[in-house]
Order: sequence, then C-alpha cells, then structure tokens
Amino acid sequence: MINNKLDYKIDNEIRTWNVNIPMRVIGELKKTIKSKWINTGPKEKKFRELIKKRFKSKYAVATNSGTSSLRCALASIGVTNGDEVISTPYTWLATNTAILEQGAKPVFADINYDDLNISAEEIEKKINKKTKAIICVHYAGNPVELDKIKKISRDHKIPLIEDCAHAMGSEYKGVPIGGSGSICCFSFQCVKIVTCGDGGAITCNDKNMYEKLQSKIWYGFNKEKKKINFLNPVSENPDGLGFKMNMNDIVATFACVAMEELDKSLKKRKIIGEIYRKELNNLHRVKLLNYKIDRKPNYQIFPIHVQDRTRFAKFMWDNNVQVNINNRRNDVYSIFGGINKNLKNLNKVDKDVILLPIHLGLNKSDINRIIELVHKFDKN
Repeated sequence: MINNKLDYKIDNEIRTWNVNIPMRVIGELKKTIKSKWINTGPKEKKFRELIKKRFKSKYAVATNSGTSSLRCALASIGVTNGDEVISTPYTWLATNTAILEQGAKPVFADINYDDLNISAEEIEKKINKKTKAIICVHYAGNPVELDKIKKISRDHKIPLIEDCAHAMGSEYKGVPIGGSGSICCFSFQCVKIVTCGDGGAITCNDKNMYEKLQSKIWYGFNKEKKKINFLNPVSENPDGLGFKMNMNDIVATFACVAMEELDKSLKKRKIIGEIYRKELNNLHRVKLLNYKIDRKPNYQIFPIHVQDRTRFAKFMWDNNVQVNINNRRNDVYSIFGGINKNLKNLNKVDKDVILLPIHLGLNKSDINRIIELVHKFDKN
C-alpha cells in the first residue's frame, strides 16, 4: 500500500483527504467564461461580499492563495528586513516561509500538547524590541486561546495575524473565525472545506488596513480607487511595492459556489468528528485533542496522538486506510535555522501526531472501519 512514487493515481483505499467539488460549479463557470469577463470583476466582488457576510467582518480582500494572503498581510503591516515575527513551529511551512519572504525572522514559540495550537504564555516570553508581528494558526480548525493572544497583542502594541487556513467555519465564543477584528488569512486550496482549486482571502475591520491590502495584491494599486485615463491605465504612483496576487473571476466563480455549500460540508464533518470523539475516547494508546466547550471546531482535519506512530501507520495502510502526517515541525527545515530542542511540547508532538481520514467522501462503512481498526491497534 505504501508507495513512494508520485503517479497521481487515486486508488480504492479510504483516503485521508478528499476534494469536495459541487457539480453545479460547472454551469456557473460556463456563464462566467461566456461573459468574457474572466479577470478580477463582478464574481470576485460577489465572493468578497459572501466572505464579509459569513465571517461578520467589515472588509474582505480576495487573493490567489492562502500563502499570498499571509505575505500580503505581513507586507501591509510593514514587516521587513531585520524584523522578527513570533509564530507557531507546528504548521504547514507556508505560514513561516511568508515571513522569510519579507526578509524577517520567524521566532518559534512552543505549542500546547493538548490542542497543537501556539501557547499564549510562550508567545509573551518571546517578545522583544525586534518583534513586529504575531502569527497564530487555528490548527485543525480548533481555535486558539484568542482572548489571551489578542490581549498580548494589544498590551504590547504588536499586530496579530490569524492564519485561518484550517478554520473555515470554526467559531470562538460564538464569533466566527475571521470576524475577530484581527487580520485573518484564509486558504481555499484543494483539500480545504471550501475550495476553488486554490485561492485565498483576508478579512479585517480597519479601513486603512483594507486599503493597504487591496493595493498590495495588485502592484501597489487599489483597483477600487484607481483613476481612469484612457491613454494611461496607471496614471498615479503605486502605493509602494505590490504583488500580483489578486483573484480572477474564474476562480471567484468556483469560490462563490463553494461558499454557498459551506454549511452542508460543515454539517457532515461535525457528524464524523463527533462520532470519532465518542468512539475513540479513553483508549490506552490513542489520545484525542482537547476540544474546549467555548469553541466550535470545523474538523478540517482530525489529528490524534498515538504511541508507536510508525507501527500504527503501517497497520492502517496495510488495511487500506490512509493515515498521514499533515506537517512536520518547521524547524526541521534548514531554512528556519535548525531544530530548537527547547520546544518541549513540539518535541513530543512531532513524534506522535497523525491524521485520521475526515471528509465528505466517507460513508458509514468507512467510518466504522476506521474506528474498528483504531480499537484493534489499541488492544494489541
């Protein structure tokens, strides 16, 4: 079952991830293509309106990826050469390569063992005169201690960026992730709950920040404020150095349909996640994450702690069930300066966390099979 060759073939095993594509997107894409307006236009605007409404934010910016969203956010708050950004070391590495791309240094704070999120207490220990920003990741769609982290941000006057790539539809104390007032960056990559193949969004509640973000995604020009001159398409100076990271209307059409399907996706993931939490609780060799009652997870992924992870993975794969590691500790990559052995919880997590399958492609038989196999491993 375990094959190292990348052949793009999807076999019949129970897969860790799946892609959720509403079939009605095909008809909507045809309409957009026939309209001849395929660059950033009315569909991109509609998508931003859907984002604002859903996440109760005043402003929304659409980008071509979650990674672009992070880079634009960092650039818009002025992160540059010599700065430091406190971040989690347990995330897909794009969270932290975006910091490097701005010429800054990621400073890793340890995480909580029980929920895999960055520790508020550890963030505060890392703050110094070079600290220009804080990034938190709502890992697995299970929100961070947002009140504590926002207080640290306010007290030290350091901007907070929320990496919400996992957190589409999650809530913290009844407030949607994305509506907190921080700069919140979303991803619509292919295996996310809502996807458009790839894309991103940024929400915020500050008008000045919104205008900076709008400029950063398109060469330093805010398209909504751009002066029109039929002989000179860009008659004013750019607002500093910008990028080419806007979302076009083909992608936005896909994203609008996907957003309209969000509740349906969340409902099924909630059912599966709660079944896992009920049936896999109190095992000897498997430990579940801590899902706190004041938060609503979206079950983007379902990580567990397991003793003897390699043997567990081989056992599951041999029984036609994919289990995977979502990401390694980022300091394992030399670009981040080498492993920090003082991150005690990270040291443990990097050795025992693995994902169980959770997605809309699972049926009752699949779910029962996964649970049965986990119990069988736990007893042996």
